[in-house]
Amino acid sequence: MIEQLEQKVVIKSNKKENKKNLNLSKRIDNVLKNINERNPVRLRNYTPQVLVEIGVKDLPMYENPSHIRKNILTEQEARKLGLSVRKNDHYHGLGKKLYVKVINSLDNPRVIFKNKTNKDYLILTTLKDKNNNNIIVPIELETVTDINKLRIYTNRIKSVYGKTNLNSYIKKNINQNEFVKIYEQKRTRYGSNSHSEFFL
Repeated sequence: MIEQLEQKVVIKSNKKENKKNLNLSKRIDNVLKNINERNPVRLRNYTPQVLVEIGVKDLPMYENPSHIRKNILTEQEARKLGLSVRKNDHYHGLGKKLYVKVINSLDNPRVIFKNKTNKDYLILTTLKDKNNNNIIVPIELETVTDINKLRIYTNRIKSVYGKTNLNSYIKKNINQNEFVKIYEQKRTRYGSNSHSEFFL
């Protein structure tokens, strides 16, 4: 009886997750198809609980459409869609499927750092890009976004991408007293290859 109840809960949870992914997928498709879309896109209705528990306000999370395109597309794909690719533009080429997976994985981050000089947080996810780089998600807290003449308070996702030389980047910022680690997932989740080797 208990097993049947647990199975029903899992099935119900999976249905909710699939619906959430579908809605997010549709919003992203709109951004990719409509290259003139300028309104920030709601990626999550809420802030990950792990951040809320350390005092971050539970706000919806948005990202600018131009950044979403750069996270998902390669330069070649961007040109095919008619987007201008300038010298300083960085197209990360994650692909939509991995991008959606990263957004959903924010409920289960690997490590979180706080930037001491501003309102930014840096989330290291459990996922990697096609080049085996750890995917990070920088977030700016409590920003004001105007959407269709409505003012909305959000925790803004600034970008999503695989960071090269991540260890060096983190260690440098810790040594310069810029970053402080405020959360780390228990190493038992990763066994002997735990991320505990990072940032010490």
